[in-house]
Amino acid sequence: MSDYHLFKNLAYSGLRLDRAAANRPSAKQIQELGLHKNKRVLPIWNGQQLFDLVSGNMLALFSEEWDFEDRDLVFLGISESDIWFTVIVDSESLVERLKEVGDFGSLNSKVNNLTQHEAALMAYARGMIIWHLNHLYCGACGFVTNMKEAGHVRECDSAKCNRRAFPRIDPAIICLIEHPDGEHCLLGRQANWPQGMYSVVAGFVEPGETLEECVIREVKEETGIIVSEVVYKASQPWPFPSSIMLGFFAKAKTVKFQPDDDELEDIRWVSRAELKSFGELTDGKDLPKLPNHWSISRRLIDSWCEN
Repeated sequence: MSDYHLFKNLAYSGLRLDRAAANRPSAKQIQELGLHKNKRVLPIWNGQQLFDLVSGNMLALFSEEWDFEDRDLVFLGISESDIWFTVIVDSESLVERLKEVGDFGSLNSKVNNLTQHEAALMAYARGMIIWHLNHLYCGACGFVTNMKEAGHVRECDSAKCNRRAFPRIDPAIICLIEHPDGEHCLLGRQANWPQGMYSVVAGFVEPGETLEECVIREVKEETGIIVSEVVYKASQPWPFPSSIMLGFFAKAKTVKFQPDDDELEDIRWVSRAELKSFGELTDGKDLPKLPNHWSISRRLIDSWCEN
């Protein structure tokens, strides 16, 4: 049975936006877009985004009603009817005004209230703002950097350097490992996860390794299990803070847990029948729990259960 349907609508994917990259270098074109009557802005304050006070839906603002500095706006792209920007809000008075019309909250906590496009748009905005906040100073000389090309470049202000930095993401693998008997999968938990939650193995890709090599290394480090037959399944944008999760399946060649580190506080082989007894994160019951339905970790588990 195909598992395509399980990975088709992952949260933070499915952005319906023309990023209009060709417009970014032209200050004139960006200025014209900024004057459009349907210019919409997604404000971000202290890592949180703005949601409707009643519905919890995405709250996008018409910029002429607010004191946003055009020089601070990051251009996101063009939808069918609107021109989209995002901005860092650091004025206390503006924050207080915004709190009168909306509620600042974490994107992950509100994602169930959003359409797939809205979640993807807000994830894109969040990723861009985090990148800016992490690159306020030049990584080569330490001098201050300035926003260029509608917010998609930061350039060192030192005439001796002028180094340009571009938005980057950190690739991370996430993998479901199947037991040699084909009837169990490997799940583990970190101590800082929500109470009772178990998930699949994940880790960042290091320089000089392929994605498949990263899967083999991370699984070995965290569990001691040797895997083979590493197969790519799907990916999910994950701006928490700035990753993309690359999902895989792999087959275990060994079964004894001998982790090289202490990243996981518990590791276990779980059968399909046992997985049916796992609860959801929203359950108040004292049971092992699975990740949220909209996460790629959960979709990997569900796909294995179905097949």
